Amino acid sequence: MNLKELEQYLYAVNAYEKKQRETGVSINDYVDYTHSPKQTYIDPGRHILRLPKNMFFQNGQNIFISKHNRFAPMQEHLHDFIELNYVYAGRCTEYINGKRVDLEAGDFCVLDRNVPHAIDPLGADDILINILINEETFPSLFMVKMENNSSLQAVILTDMFQKQSKHDRYVLFKTKQFPRVHLLVQLFLTEYWSEEMQMRLFLTKYLELIIMELMRIYSYDQLNRPNSAFDYEAVLNYIDDHYLGVTLSDLARNFGYNKNYLGNALKKATGRTFQAILLEKRLSIACSLLLNTDYSIELVAEKAGFNSSSYFFRQFKKRFNETPNDFRRGSVNQKKQ
Repeated sequence: MNLKELEQYLYAVNAYEKKQRETGVSINDYVDYTHSPKQTYIDPGRHILRLPKNMFFQNGQNIFISKHNRFAPMQEHLHDFIELNYVYAGRCTEYINGKRVDLEAGDFCVLDRNVPHAIDPLGADDILINILINEETFPSLFMVKMENNSSLQAVILTDMFQKQSKHDRYVLFKTKQFPRVHLLVQLFLTEYWSEEMQMRLFLTKYLELIIMELMRIYSYDQLNRPNSAFDYEAVLNYIDDHYLGVTLSDLARNFGYNKNYLGNALKKATGRTFQAILLEKRLSIACSLLLNTDYSIELVAEKAGFNSSSYFFRQFKKRFNETPNDFRRGSVNQKKQ
């Protein structure tokens, strides 16, 4: 399948859509979706439709993609796998946990497991792509690339994302101004529907690239807000490079800001004070040293910028709920398994 064939496929009215346009009633089109007297698809706790995994994931596959059929509403439902809704063209209205969410072309709405959601009828020019991901947790799908990065920007973004996703159980990425994302989605879809050799490998790589682009967009949105004269990235990069002895006064002097203004701007951008940001950086350095060296705890504390090993010990245990030694032993045991 090439890009022209993809467009033709997405906009063509299929047999299910014809029936939905005539009746206004949603018709299931998934394979192996057979009702039996002994099986129910109603969640006993929520009393709404629960879609089982075996409707979508077969023969060891962990990615399922479909075009959302137009002209009829999708009733409220939930499932125990992650769903990415991409508005390929037009618009879409979803109801997530009862909250209305209006989407436009280029929007990615990523839903956690077991989140009730419904979708209003799509029009002829509305193309919605459903990407279902099995055997992944919501945070790990996005954070694996970020958590291996000890830069302050990565650490802060990871924390922001995890708090948002835990609270809302979904995250919205607006990619309209980033055309590369749309191209990646097109390549992802053509690979899926072409079913060529090594398809699974290609799908995994395309999905990784899409996720990385989404996290880049998330970082732009969180740390580089429009019409802001404050260069958050430069300030965080400076702390990255000078974490051993930098003070808020040093930072303000280097960037030509008033000390109080800089402290307030950092708090507004990241939700953290300068001291909390600096502590997070030093703890991330300490974690890296514990994992990758055999330095003593005292030397780790010194190289991470802590003036006192006892203060380091207290802050580390407060942040990670374990001692530095336990953290190191746990990582060693994981490597052995």
